Amino acid sequence: MPSRAGSANKNKAFLMKRLQDMYGEDFHPIMKMAGNAVTLQRRIDKLGDAAENQDLLDTNKAWEGIAQYVEPKLKAVEHSTIDSDGEVTGFKVEIVHAKKD
Repeated sequence: MPSRAGSANKNKAFLMKRLQDMYGEDFHPIMKMAGNAVTLQRRIDKLGDAAENQDLLDTNKAWEGIAQYVEPKLKAVEHSTIDSDGEVTGFKVEIVHAKKD
C-alpha cells in the first residue's frame, strides 16, 4: 500500500535518523542552512565581500541538497481580493506544506 502524500518514506526517515546520529538529536539540515545564512550575512556585513566566504556558500549549497531528501517541498499559494469595482484591494502570499493531511 502506498504511503500518504508528503509523508516521509523509509529512505527519508533513515537518512534523517543517520544525520541525527552523526550531528545530534536536534540536528536538521534546514536549520543548519539557516544558521549558515546568518553567519554568512554577518561576515558580509563585516567584510563586505561574499566572494571571501565561498566556503560557507558551498557548505550551504551542500546542506540544501541534503535537505531536499528529508523534507517535502513547500508550495507558494497566491491570494488576492477583488472589490466590487474589479480592482485588486489586497494581496497575500501564503506558504503552505505541499503534502496533503
